[in-house]
Amino acid sequence: MVKKLFHFMLIGFLVFSVTPSTAQPVISFDKYHTNKEVQQMLEKLQQGNPSAIKLHEIATSPGGEPVQVLEIGANLNDVPAIFVGANFEGDVPLSTEGALYMAKMLLDSAGYTKNLKWYIMPLPNPDAANGFFSEVKQGLAVNRFQVNDDADEATNEDGFDDLNNDGLITKMRVKDLQGTHVVSKTDPRILTPADSKKSERGEYKIYSEGIDNDGDGTCNEDGVGGINVGIGFPHLFPHNKKEAGLFSGQTPEVYGILGFMYARPAIAMVYTLGSSNFCAVPPQGGRKGDVNLQNIQIPERYATRLGVDPTKTFTMDEVIEMMKTMVPPGMEVTPELVAGFLGLGAAVNPLEDDLKFYTRFSEDYKKYLEGKKFNAETLSPTPAKDGSFELWAYYHLGVPSFSMNLFTVPKVKEEKKTGEGALSLDDVEKIPKPEKENELSEKDKALLAWSDSHWGGKGFVDWEIVDHPALGEVEIGGYVPYLETTPKPELIDSMLKTQLPWLLQLTKNMPEISIAKEEITAMGAGIYKLEIYVENKGYLPYPIAIGSRNKQPAPVIVTLDGNFELLEGIKRTPLGSIGGNQVKKLSWMIKSEKKTQITAKVESAVFTDNVKQINIGG
Repeated sequence: MVKKLFHFMLIGFLVFSVTPSTAQPVISFDKYHTNKEVQQMLEKLQQGNPSAIKLHEIATSPGGEPVQVLEIGANLNDVPAIFVGANFEGDVPLSTEGALYMAKMLLDSAGYTKNLKWYIMPLPNPDAANGFFSEVKQGLAVNRFQVNDDADEATNEDGFDDLNNDGLITKMRVKDLQGTHVVSKTDPRILTPADSKKSERGEYKIYSEGIDNDGDGTCNEDGVGGINVGIGFPHLFPHNKKEAGLFSGQTPEVYGILGFMYARPAIAMVYTLGSSNFCAVPPQGGRKGDVNLQNIQIPERYATRLGVDPTKTFTMDEVIEMMKTMVPPGMEVTPELVAGFLGLGAAVNPLEDDLKFYTRFSEDYKKYLEGKKFNAETLSPTPAKDGSFELWAYYHLGVPSFSMNLFTVPKVKEEKKTGEGALSLDDVEKIPKPEKENELSEKDKALLAWSDSHWGGKGFVDWEIVDHPALGEVEIGGYVPYLETTPKPELIDSMLKTQLPWLLQLTKNMPEISIAKEEITAMGAGIYKLEIYVENKGYLPYPIAIGSRNKQPAPVIVTLDGNFELLEGIKRTPLGSIGGNQVKKLSWMIKSEKKTQITAKVESAVFTDNVKQINIGG
């Protein structure tokens, strides 16, 4: 009993530091903040400068918590915007702190807010985030949406139970002749799947800690909640997962976010703080369903018009040449246009041109961390999940979408010895490592080492025998909730201070579109050829490749206004795509017998309008 009491007190006081405290006048990052404290911090930021900062309440969670977005630059018009979202699944409290820290950084320095608007959302899933501060910690990622998971006549009637009264929901292992797991020979704390290839026979079944509250023969199959906001977005929506809901936007948090962002076409870049990390690892490809754009079969209704055999396949370059005969003169035929026109299917893998900038930025980010002496030798970040916010922002909004994982458990460093008669370190690294018999996985090694070094061994609950009302004698133990995502509070400030400035640096790569120069050529009889050169002085193209394909970002339009007759061209000319650090030329034929002034404007819902007065004629 004394052991249990000590363990509970240590977890509550040392490991998670969740006791709410009085709101402080100055925002500090020496603790994890409750939902109420986050709301108070946002309100204080807004009250400090009400003309430039606005607080939007875009939804109310099923649990009655507000979902808020802080707008920095509310007094700015006709400027691009960046959206920052954090902790969508609610089980990564460090990312909420990261969003608040970023707001503070922006308000402390005007360099990144002068001609740029920011939207910051620290808590899109407040119901799940509340779980971190509850008396019994489960590490759930679902909100309080009423979902009948087991399709009976009751809702939320069979949740988790803290059977050993330690304030943590961990695992139960039960000896069973039909077991699926065995005890690791390397470390008795760890269970590994039985390997039939080695003639291993399973000894244990594994359950979540709890009992069969509703007497249907299954434990914990219908707990409190809910829908996981972090996998509720339209792109690759996981219909097969109950926690995603029946459809994207079913839960008010997701619906509110979708509406808020679609109503603001000026959003030109998106940052996500959570478990994936596009800053370090480019978005994953390899998903099934993407069309092969180098092996295209022309649908019969178009093949007849193009005069080709519908049973044959063509490369993208070949199809582009064919389609040039079908479009108006001067219209650019791009792979994205071909894909959309022929209905070649939705993209489910990042496009090659976009991977180029993701790869370059990931390399730069690693060098940045090295320069900061930040340990990047950690477990691999979690790949972005189907239905995630960061994937939706890239594939549907068509804008650069960067995610950042602010903390991952460090890898265990293997000791390498060199000396007389031994291989050198370089030689050892060149030799492929064989799989070792019965060795723990890299993740288990790292988590156990982190538990021992960082939490004094309290990140893993030692297996303890408990009498279960249905299963008989069971053992309860396993990894503590939030161990993998949440370091001690005293590390918050240093982790955020080191990593988040990188996201601010990324803004310097945004497109910057303006008129570079104009040329006027007199053709005689009051007719002039006007050529306008539009430049993109930023590193990133506009739009990026996926944006060109899905036609989602607001187009850039070049307009001409004045007292003249237009002989060739149109007064509102779409610029189309423009690469980073590139110039694009547009031309018109104009008749003006008298001297006149033409107003040329590069306008867009995203970028600041660029206007130039051009004298012509006479």
